[in-house]
Amino acid sequence: MLGRSVGLKDEEMAAMADWDTVPMFDDTDRLVLRYAEVLTRENRVNDALYAELEARFPREELMELCMTVALAALVNRVHATFRTDLDDSTRAQVADAPFCSIDRSPITGRSRVDTGKIGG
Repeated sequence: MLGRSVGLKDEEMAAMADWDTVPMFDDTDRLVLRYAEVLTRENRVNDALYAELEARFPREELMELCMTVALAALVNRVHATFRTDLDDSTRAQVADAPFCSIDRSPITGRSRVDTGKIGG
């Protein structure tokens, strides 16, 4: 529902699980998705990734990106904690949305960060 509200197509949302290999995402998309994954998994951004973000985005846009990722993480953690059920309105809007699998390997395990696919 959130993705649709900002104009993402169902195909783009479904492809986010493989953002680093799917050709539909350009370099900026990949940078944003890498940043979101790193910040969500590690709660920190290394200097190399920050330098890439700073080179690509003005400070105001970088702040907006940070707040958007942080807010999404907050909302997801609240829903996960309380195992929130979908209301009928949300279910009606997302029922046909493709499933986007998320790597649920523990941070202490071998994540994309450990394998060099994200981070820096």
